[in-house]
Amino acid sequence: MPGPAPYVKVLDIEQTLAELQEMVDHLQQERNDLEIALTTAIEHGDAIESQLETANRQLQQEVRERLTVERQLRDLVATITQKSRDLEVVLQTITEHADQIDLQWLGRYIEAENDARQDSLTGLANRRMLDEAIAREWKRARREQQPLCMLVCDVDHFKDYNDRYGHPAGDDCLRALSELLRGVLRREGDLAARYGGEEFVLLLPNTDLAGGRLVANHIMERLSGTPLLHEGSPFGVLTLSIGVAACLPQDDDQGTLFAETDRLLYLAKQQGRNRIAA
Repeated sequence: MPGPAPYVKVLDIEQTLAELQEMVDHLQQERNDLEIALTTAIEHGDAIESQLETANRQLQQEVRERLTVERQLRDLVATITQKSRDLEVVLQTITEHADQIDLQWLGRYIEAENDARQDSLTGLANRRMLDEAIAREWKRARREQQPLCMLVCDVDHFKDYNDRYGHPAGDDCLRALSELLRGVLRREGDLAARYGGEEFVLLLPNTDLAGGRLVANHIMERLSGTPLLHEGSPFGVLTLSIGVAACLPQDDDQGTLFAETDRLLYLAKQQGRNRIAA
């Protein structure tokens, strides 16, 4: 029975050799792969190094930016904290002195609102208040399908008036005209505004073109009834040119009414001034 033993050993040796050969082949493959990797790294070393440097610079920049943002956030938090403390002091003061402060603050608020919407020289509405009124009345007229009328009045040869009589006299002239315009408007919803310089705008809700012309004629009549001397004018007295337009709003383009009225004012001046164009 001892006969088969050498045969078994031979098989074991062959199997071991096969396994060793497989390991050698595997190691050889890994060696080849490593050589390829090393060759690639050597060939592209400069590019890889450049990429690493770029990535490093980007990382450093991101770190700096993050530190800057963190510093700004800390400053902002400190500012908000201080303002919060200041607000607490104000609120505490208001609470302790509410009876005395309420009326004072209300009065100042109303005064500030009036100042923000009134022309300081004439007391008429200023451009801001006029723009708000146009937007409001345009929407209402469109909703109710009612006409909206506008007059743009410009003092003829006003620069010559200022040059001849001086700016204080020019201011007095504008104040007098403002009183005249204010007196012409009888209805609560009508608005007279100083648009700028020597230009005035009248906004007349629920008024058609015929009604607008009537108001313009009334202005001219009152002005001629209390003439202001203007020796620099070919008419010898202060005169106005007036553009009149009216529309029935159909869309949101509220600027069309002013544009048309301003065009008619320019036409009145082209035609010789001291007249109405409608």
